[in-house]
Amino acid sequence: MKRIFTTAAFSLIIMATFAQQQVDPAEEIKKQLSSDELAQYESAEAYKAKGDNLMQQAVNKQNQSDKLKTQAAKLKKGKAKKLNKQADAIDEAVATQKNSAYAQYEKAAKEFYAVYSQNLETLIEDAPANKKPKAESHISEAASYFANAEDKLKRTPTGKKVTPLQIMKVKEDANKSFDDALDNCVQAYAEILGWYDKKEEPKPQPVVQQQPQKPADKIIYKVQIAADDKPLTIEYLRKLYPTTEGLNNELEDGVYKYSVGFFSTYEEAAKARDEIKAKGVSTGVFVVAYKNGKKVDVSEVYNPQE
Repeated sequence: MKRIFTTAAFSLIIMATFAQQQVDPAEEIKKQLSSDELAQYESAEAYKAKGDNLMQQAVNKQNQSDKLKTQAAKLKKGKAKKLNKQADAIDEAVATQKNSAYAQYEKAAKEFYAVYSQNLETLIEDAPANKKPKAESHISEAASYFANAEDKLKRTPTGKKVTPLQIMKVKEDANKSFDDALDNCVQAYAEILGWYDKKEEPKPQPVVQQQPQKPADKIIYKVQIAADDKPLTIEYLRKLYPTTEGLNNELEDGVYKYSVGFFSTYEEAAKARDEIKAKGVSTGVFVVAYKNGKKVDVSEVYNPQE
């Protein structure tokens, strides 16, 4: 049985994710780019904007098809057949429109990845030693996802009998891999530039005893927004969110769980959760906690009485 909990506007989630750190990923990345890299980055943004526009048009057409199918379900067979035929024609147009959108997303992804790869190669050389391992891991993951996306596109079916829907399924799958590649690049920037670091270091306290101290536990809070027994497709996510950038996901006991945020206090995470729920999501959005990288029950690390 599927378990899906979502919010209606991913842009709001992105704001909640980075608001506490006052970080705009795109603006922070742009600060690191040379003039040539910036020009290429802006070209990628233009491709993505075209893709978003085409995808929104496709969603609008899909709504028309859904309305016709709903009407047809209430009619007798003869009249219903006519409406369903109209809906099928719209569905084919939707697939064609989405393929055009994916073509723009592909161009954008290749431009973004070219910029990220070149710029990260420079940044990683001067990155602090403690930042490099995770950043390099994300860069490696990005390369793997990008190669996988290109390999999928090579298998796009061709021929007179191939339908737009068949092509769309391949492009949709490839586009998800492109998104995963770009997401890992952004996470690499986050590690190198310290977006998730605490804004203020604790002030040194007077030493009252000269004894070895146990390192403090590292507690991180996130806001879980979705869970499913199968990976959510990029098509499904794009209907709900303008972008998938910054989304965390993990596989736990056979369930794919999606969350946002890297909050150092429960109060910050709870505020982000409430902002998301205020936009219309009443269930399935809640705070989760991690202790030294391991997921734990929130009550284990947070006591509201303290």
